[in-house]
Amino acid sequence: MTAVDWKDAYLRLAPDAALKNLETPFVYLASKDELYEIDEKAAAFLLACDGTQIGRKLTSEGEFVEYCIAEEILEAREYPDPIDVFMGERAIPSLRYLELHLTHQCNLSCAHCYIGEGDRSASMPLEDAVAITREFSDMGGLRLLISGGEPLVYKDLGAYLRQIYGLPVRRVLLTNGTLFDPAKITLPGVHEIQFSLDGWEEGHDLLRGKGTFSRTLKGIHAAHDAGMDISFSTMIHRYNLDQFDRMAAFMETMGALEWGIDVLCMAGSLEGHKEFIVDYDKAVPLMEYGFGGGYHGSSDGHGEGYACGRHLMTVMPDGRAAKCGFYMDDPVGDARKGLAACWAKVAHLRLSDLECKGCPVIAECRGGCRFRAPGPLSPDPVMCRSYGITR
Repeated sequence: MTAVDWKDAYLRLAPDAALKNLETPFVYLASKDELYEIDEKAAAFLLACDGTQIGRKLTSEGEFVEYCIAEEILEAREYPDPIDVFMGERAIPSLRYLELHLTHQCNLSCAHCYIGEGDRSASMPLEDAVAITREFSDMGGLRLLISGGEPLVYKDLGAYLRQIYGLPVRRVLLTNGTLFDPAKITLPGVHEIQFSLDGWEEGHDLLRGKGTFSRTLKGIHAAHDAGMDISFSTMIHRYNLDQFDRMAAFMETMGALEWGIDVLCMAGSLEGHKEFIVDYDKAVPLMEYGFGGGYHGSSDGHGEGYACGRHLMTVMPDGRAAKCGFYMDDPVGDARKGLAACWAKVAHLRLSDLECKGCPVIAECRGGCRFRAPGPLSPDPVMCRSYGITR
């Protein structure tokens, strides 16, 4: 059915579209990771698009309807086909990104792992993982970051993915890639796989273990050949400084959606492997290779003036919730008893409280990483160097 027939067609929200009640109303397409801001009038109209009414009875705004059909937000159907259309309660700030650690078990022992020598046997019970994910979706969540440890060793991964299938969130699996074999592992409903690639062969293997590079590359090619969306994360260290051009060419070949690049933070296993640490003056220029969105930002136009993590929270296998994985020893609560209650306890730091509040680039920098900064209110030295600020 073409767009001109919408007046006599039954309008309904497309299967991939979901209404999100964030700081203002939005429509989210999880498969494309596209977010559309709408006004209250448009939200009320889309809430009524449940497949039971023809277009002319719902609206006379033809241009908007045709735009929504073209963007695959709406479907125009010949016959009634009812669905439930839902928009949750508004929370400010909105929790948009949840990093869920299903397990801290891992098949590797990387020199920089921030989990360190903690309990590596911890895994989240399936029912808890599903309940937390469903609450995240009900809160208007956008991106679910399925993490670990190594999530591919989580024994209930297949059951977990099947039980959350269809929730209107983008499911991103964070993996070292060494175990990914689509002939043995199926990932129902996963939209994107983010691979850790920490250099070309020598640099990657030095950080993650001999032989890991070739196994990771095999997993990346398997995901690419299967037509999956792929992204990458890289840590800058002493032994990969000359390998970024090679990695950049590879990212282009793989059609990567995103390449997140960061410097090492002194935590966990890195305490015993300080030889990997590189001076910020050498590391910061390499961050320019990165591209894509990311999820650690502070604000996005709604609630300006806050530092990093404005819309992010992490949950550990034992249910501990914290503002990010580096703060696992300073939890805000137990997500198994309510994700929303934990989110309400997260402290959101205002830029005006930082020691560098008068900096001319504070609005762009957003104060950088609070864990990496030498003090709770101190400037982040990485971001200072990135913007050419000397202190």
